[in-house]
Parts: sequence; structure tokens; C-alpha cells
Amino acid sequence: MSLPEKLENFKINQKENSIIISVNPKIYALEVIYSAAYMFLDKVYVIIDGDPENQVLIQLKAKNEGENLKKLAEDFNNELINYSVYVVQAARTGEIREAIVKRALGVVEEDLWEKDPEGIAEPWKPEKAEGLEEE
Repeated sequence: MSLPEKLENFKINQKENSIIISVNPKIYALEVIYSAAYMFLDKVYVIIDGDPENQVLIQLKAKNEGENLKKLAEDFNNELINYSVYVVQAARTGEIREAIVKRALGVVEEDLWEKDPEGIAEPWKPEKAEGLEEE
């Protein structure tokens, strides 16, 4: 299979100040598409449509005139890759992060709450106060 000279997955509509990006959901999961779209909410209005089994269409409509629409489309494609890598790394390191959190919480619970060597967890009572005279 030979690739075209210029591979683009977007069409620019200058008149409407918008872009339509076509995303293959077999390459990018919906959660990745949503995450990428979320990053653009300050600059554009986002509409996501299509068939999540075959083709997802994302329309980015610029909030301001004069936005570089081609750059927005290219940046969106970069965010798809960015979040795809994040999802893969999160899956790879998930067990390690969980073990670290369990260990940290286990140490805190066991060492501080069960032993309580300073008596911090006990409620304060007036008879424990030094130098106070009872009336």
C-alpha cells in the first residue's frame, strides 16, 4: 500500500471558520478523542458525531475570527497521539501506582491510627491540662 503524498484527515471551511476532522475509532479510542477535544474548548466549539465503529467526525468551529484553522487541525491530531500515549502508559503503570498507594495508605493507617504514640487521636479532656485550676 502506498501512501498519498499528503495525508490529511481534515477539511477546512474558511467561510464557516471551522474544520471537520475524520478520526478512525479503530486507531483512537473514544476516550482519547474526548480528551483531545477537551483541550480545545477554550478556542473552539466542538461537535462530535459519526459512527463510533467506523468513523468519528469532529467539527472544530473557531470562537475567534482569524484562527489558523490548519494549525488547529494539526494540533488536534497531535493531541490524539498525546492522549493515546497517556492511556497506554497509564495501563502499563497502573499496577505499580496502585501498589504504591496501597502501601502508603497502609503505612499511614497502621503506624499513625492504630499505634497513636502521641495520643493525638484521643479527645481532649480538661483533666489533661497542666496548670489549669478547677473552679
